[in-house]
Amino acid sequence: MKRDFAVIGLGSFGSKLCLELGAQGANVVAVDLDEERVNRIAEQIPLAYCCDCTKEETLKKLDLDEVDCVIVAIGKNFEATILILVLLKELGVGRVIVRAEEESAKRVLLRLGADEVFDARELAVNNLCGRLLNHGVTQFFRVTEESSVATLVYSGKEPSKKLMEMDLRNRYHLNVLLICRGDQRITPTGEDRFLPGDSVVVFGSNAAIKRMERQIR
Repeated sequence: MKRDFAVIGLGSFGSKLCLELGAQGANVVAVDLDEERVNRIAEQIPLAYCCDCTKEETLKKLDLDEVDCVIVAIGKNFEATILILVLLKELGVGRVIVRAEEESAKRVLLRLGADEVFDARELAVNNLCGRLLNHGVTQFFRVTEESSVATLVYSGKEPSKKLMEMDLRNRYHLNVLLICRGDQRITPTGEDRFLPGDSVVVFGSNAAIKRMERQIR
């Protein structure tokens, strides 16, 4: 099933994120105050709008409460970021991820209701894109166009089968590199199992990672 996202702020990071999400099959709404940026991305993202998202009436017309997640990727204008975050939450948007660089700004945004705050200087576009498209993925690093290293959370209520019984390498062409359990870092063997809350680092094709994420969710 396709997922729906909105990206507010079409600078370098926001534009790349829109294009990456679109390339992965997501529905994307792209928004910026700069008409030139909007026209540029509209060639590949049809739902691109030039408008001022600090105004409540504008946000209402965009129907952003219907998307899975809104990413506020504005770079420098912290006042605008705060206003947009507050308005989005008041309009009932379920999940809002916000860009910020200073630690003090991150704390303020989290207190105002941001579900996550990221620093574009430290986070690769494909990492964020991978996490947005896969609920159970906490980290996502693309190695090639088709394969990635990802960290998934095992959310089962009971221990999993032994890895040798799950046979992930043959069934999904997926390699389990590491199991993180609290402070422990476990190099897995066929006798190991996933326990509830484990973070599992895997390597494989992007499609295989999606299948794995659905299985251990």
